Amino acid sequence: MRKIVERLVIFFVGVPAVLAIVWLPYFSHLPLNVLIFGGSMFAAYELSLMFGTNGQTLPRPFLMALTPLVPVAEYLNTVLGVDYLSNVALVAATIAIFTYEIFSAKEFAMSNARIARSLCVVLYAGFLPSFITRTSGLEHSFARMATFLVIVFISDSAAWLFGILFGKNNRGLVLASPNKSLAGFFGAYVGSFVFALIMTALVFKAEFAADNLIARTAALSVCVCSAAIVGDLAESVFKRSAEVKDSGNVILGRGGVLDSVDSIFMAAPVYFFLVSLLFK
Repeated sequence: MRKIVERLVIFFVGVPAVLAIVWLPYFSHLPLNVLIFGGSMFAAYELSLMFGTNGQTLPRPFLMALTPLVPVAEYLNTVLGVDYLSNVALVAATIAIFTYEIFSAKEFAMSNARIARSLCVVLYAGFLPSFITRTSGLEHSFARMATFLVIVFISDSAAWLFGILFGKNNRGLVLASPNKSLAGFFGAYVGSFVFALIMTALVFKAEFAADNLIARTAALSVCVCSAAIVGDLAESVFKRSAEVKDSGNVILGRGGVLDSVDSIFMAAPVYFFLVSLLFK
């Protein structure tokens, strides 16, 4: 019961707070992007901590410094009107990881694992959230960002609610997360589609009257919801491999930062590409 109350508090307080930050347009959504930079760094900390429980990674402070470089560079792309700085940052981070291992390793039996885990940290916690920054640079940025966050939040919340109400006898579909149920997956897709359609009707009235809107919205919501589910399950794999229950304990009712942003990070590039393609 306590966890249910905590999740409800986070939903009704945390979600409006995040949307309020998204709404602030100052300096190309700098408040939102500062939140992204911080979230990227904390996610890198938690992910490298999990990877290090049964293996080795490069030093955690080093990875925490590297990971936000890509979203910071993407923000500079938006401010300066260029489109290459994030690629430069990703290449630089990759070279830095190899260089560190080359010159710091005293033995090389675990070098492949250290390099692979470190690259995964940078890609997962740095490259994926950089697409949130890209979305914040689109036309009608607040509406685009709000639609994205609503789809992901509702997908997660509807899956949780449907799972509690109707999922008792249809759990165990995914070994990485046995509590996930068929009813929960169904609720996630239905909830994300309904609210994606509502958001389109509220904030994009011209698009709401356009041709094939329901089909385009369905494609958007299904793909984004699927990516969000994969993000959630991927983090479950990380935690099971590390034999931990949560990635951390800094967020009420949720656990760590990564427990709260896993779906958002994985869904961000899918949303960006589909919005660019379907809703020009």
